[in-house]
Amino acid sequence: MSEERLLEDGLITPRSAGTVSPVLDTERNALIARLTPMTKTDFRKTAVAAAFPDRTWAEICAAVENMPIPEELTWPELQLVVLEWHRAEPINFAMLEEECFARDRKSIHARIMHLEEIYGAKRNGLACPIICAFELAAQNQMLTYTEISPFLPGYSLEELRTLVASNFPHRMRFTRAEVDSICDGLRKGLGPEDLKTNLPFRRIGVVRQKALTLKNKFNILKVEPKNTEYEKIIDLIIRSDLTDTGIKEAAHNESLSKLIKDIQTTIEDRGGSESIPFTKPENEILRLSLQGELTDKQCQSELLFRSWREILQKRTELESVHSRQKKFSSHLERLIYEAQWYSSMAEDSARGSRRRLTRTDVEFSDLREKALKAKEQKKPVNGPETQEKIRTNELITLKRKETRRRNLEEKERKKLQHKAPPIRTRSKTKSRSGEKGKIEKLVEEAEWFQSICGDGHTVLTGEKRKRTPVMHLVPEFKDRQKLKTAQKQLMEQKKNKSKCKPDRLMSETPMTEDSEAEKESMEKFKNVMETENPSDLEEISPYDPTDINHDTSVTFENRVLFNEAISSRILFPSRIEFSSDVLEILQPGKLVPINNTLAANIIREHDNCYKSLPDTFPPFQIQNAAGEMTINPRNIIHIRYLLYPQHTEQYILAEPKSNQLDPIREIIKVFQIHYGLFFSYSPKLKNIIYDDFCQSMILAVDGNDFLKFMYIIDKWNALMLELSPYPIEIDPKIDINGSLRVYLPKSYAFCHDIKESKIQTFYTEVLHAGEKARKNGNQSPANMFQRKMSLTLKLPVIGGHQSHLPEVFVSRYRHMRPMAYSVAFIDLLANKTDISRYCSHQLLMRAYTRIVSPSSRKLRSYKAFSAEVYGELLPSFVSEVLTKINYKPDKKFYDLGCGVGNTTLQAALEFGAEKSGGCEIMDHASRLAREQEIFMRKQILLFGLKAMNLSFALDQSFVKNEKVRKECIESDVVLVNNYLFEFALNDEVGKLLYGMKPGSKIISLKNFIQPRYKSSGEKSIFDYLQVERFEMSDYCSVSWTANKVPYYISTVKSEILKEYL
Repeated sequence: MSEERLLEDGLITPRSAGTVSPVLDTERNALIARLTPMTKTDFRKTAVAAAFPDRTWAEICAAVENMPIPEELTWPELQLVVLEWHRAEPINFAMLEEECFARDRKSIHARIMHLEEIYGAKRNGLACPIICAFELAAQNQMLTYTEISPFLPGYSLEELRTLVASNFPHRMRFTRAEVDSICDGLRKGLGPEDLKTNLPFRRIGVVRQKALTLKNKFNILKVEPKNTEYEKIIDLIIRSDLTDTGIKEAAHNESLSKLIKDIQTTIEDRGGSESIPFTKPENEILRLSLQGELTDKQCQSELLFRSWREILQKRTELESVHSRQKKFSSHLERLIYEAQWYSSMAEDSARGSRRRLTRTDVEFSDLREKALKAKEQKKPVNGPETQEKIRTNELITLKRKETRRRNLEEKERKKLQHKAPPIRTRSKTKSRSGEKGKIEKLVEEAEWFQSICGDGHTVLTGEKRKRTPVMHLVPEFKDRQKLKTAQKQLMEQKKNKSKCKPDRLMSETPMTEDSEAEKESMEKFKNVMETENPSDLEEISPYDPTDINHDTSVTFENRVLFNEAISSRILFPSRIEFSSDVLEILQPGKLVPINNTLAANIIREHDNCYKSLPDTFPPFQIQNAAGEMTINPRNIIHIRYLLYPQHTEQYILAEPKSNQLDPIREIIKVFQIHYGLFFSYSPKLKNIIYDDFCQSMILAVDGNDFLKFMYIIDKWNALMLELSPYPIEIDPKIDINGSLRVYLPKSYAFCHDIKESKIQTFYTEVLHAGEKARKNGNQSPANMFQRKMSLTLKLPVIGGHQSHLPEVFVSRYRHMRPMAYSVAFIDLLANKTDISRYCSHQLLMRAYTRIVSPSSRKLRSYKAFSAEVYGELLPSFVSEVLTKINYKPDKKFYDLGCGVGNTTLQAALEFGAEKSGGCEIMDHASRLAREQEIFMRKQILLFGLKAMNLSFALDQSFVKNEKVRKECIESDVVLVNNYLFEFALNDEVGKLLYGMKPGSKIISLKNFIQPRYKSSGEKSIFDYLQVERFEMSDYCSVSWTANKVPYYISTVKSEILKEYL
């Protein structure tokens, strides 16, 4: 075998890798070393081939595959791409891919779409060299005039600045070259006007701000010659002595006026005199003024650089520390002094005006002088009256000392008496006064019980007792997961506590509703509910996902999830007949209302359960002409759907007062359902939908930002029009939320920005996922299109097998949209075999909240503790149990006592049951089951899901019902909620299910097989059941309790079990 054949046209293959000689490796490395510099200058095929005439093109391609290629286009490559895009003729993608041989097809298409996006509207106004220079500047961070001017010869600085100001589309951070240019200019002492001469891409304000930031950050100062000796003298004076005497002594041969002026300038540069601390000589001057040795005028003349306010403030501080008077001749003098002292502190902290401060100080000084004069006018008296008074005071003092001595002796005696043993005396007989005390105590207690809640006020005869509402502890929560975690923690605490406690025969105090134990339990529950538990996320059950971040999927091979049109990969949707009648949503038939008002009608019918959102949002209710409060007719929002964007769902913006339907949460669920059904393969799109739509909407409502809320709604509706794979029959310019615009500022105008909505990311993720699916062989070759690379601004023709379809076309909002997007989108849905558990649960909850919840009170009107009592199995129960038995889509499901039809609908939707049925006897529950079935059928039409095969026997009992018996016998799984069934009804169930095929499963809430059960010889399925007991892994899986409930899975055997004989 020849060496040329082993190389296979220059490419080393796995079979030839071990036979290539070291000489070839050396030559290839040398070729790579010569090619590497060209990746930065000119890497077109023409230039590379011309540079290596002695090499074959296969050798060059082999070397390129083994060398790193930078993402940035070279200048000639960029010119070639821009020139081809700028021409009026169709783009020759084949030529671009051939010349830019080192670039893949995806990057070239992305570059073309990027140019169309940012320069499409300015194509005729900008010359091709300018666009090339702009893209080179943005790509290589070349934003100084020195760097970009060689690529725009003939353009002056002012011309380039004008072009940039009106046409440069990018927002760039400051490059290293720009920062260096500004720093060099600052060191030369240049101002902002001079600095911007080398920065044509920056405005003067931006340059000024950046220069100030860099100057402060790096402490850049203008380099100027300085007289260091003279500055040292000024600095020494400022730090040591700022008094007039000190400056005169330090002046020496210097001019005194010039020195004072320079000191003043330096002090101002350092932040003013208030930022310069008082020197020691200045403090000495203030101390002398406090002692009265210097007048205020002399003090102020010495302190040249201090304001009078600074002097007063500093003197107050020194006075409070050094010269506060402690002894006074009279109470009046003490009072005036303390008033003056506190007043000076208060005025200083309040920073009052100088006039008010001086006036107050003068008033207190006058009062103090008057008090001192009164002291001087008082003459000493040495008469007999004074002597008598002195003698009396001395006697009083002696008497006080004697009293203190006696008190101490008495205290000591009592202490010794307390230590001595008590003297035992014979107890006296109780007098009848004691019995009287008991009677009084009994009357007092009786009056207390006759009062209202022990408030001490007796209720007199004929007086009406006041009624006060009782406070019930009802834990309010929005997240069910928090209740589950709290319940689990309480159960664990109870188990741990019971292990530590010793067994007791009998409790000392009975447990009553008001006992301490009950209060303690409720308090613990409240504390657990209020405490943020960091492990809440870990406690989320896989069978009850709370959002798309904690979602799980239900996967089955060969399951068809979407309708026939999608499964057959047809680029036209299944035909839906839309009607303007909003009542069609609950009417049997195939008509679907163009506007679903069911959620809005619930809010209208229960308006007393809702209130307005924060004040920037439209009011929920307004006053009509008659003065009555009615629902605001403008407060209506509409949401579009992806597959059929002409259909909208209507909500009224309001906040529920309790657990009613929440329109904001319902809109967020719509966002997440779209992700789970159509984009679940992409984590990037999950982050966009969850963060940019769901979380942003919550923040907008919590932050009272109606403007942001409306922007999110408008962005979502525009996104649905952009991403819909089907042609639509509506004008995207029609404003479906026009009634709400009156509550927005006039400046608000929604513009669908391709960057803001991240539409490009949606296109890229869909195309990548579709390409990956095709590589894995999950495509239908008969329905794939062979497309040529061309660009057109005409809308494509969708359908058929044309080979001339354009690669890119303009979308509904004039954005560039890949033609392959619709094909890839439909292919991904056709290949999808798993369904999001969160989506299936939420689709069921949408039906439940709109149909069952408003009528839930009527479901409670049946006799308690009877077989007809209504109890629901929540979606998490059905998900866990059917997963436990490994339910497959080719099996049939039946629910005996299906209630409103939840379990029947869930088995069909989530697990794709071949046939799902149910039987219900209650009339009201049967009516709700019919309405739920109608709503679910029309809902899955709008989401493009496969139709469900449902079979209900409503308003019927399953006892001796041959039709129901036939359905059950043919089913693979039968669910019986026999939690409250009586023995006779259980026996009827056994007879009804007799004949089920071996291997079938019966799921029940109570064991059908009683202890010591023996076969009676009757035809009953119980003789063939092998029963296993299980317990739910999660809390809150049924409606009647929050605890974990047991359930039983009975497997039908082919023969009667031996233990029953």
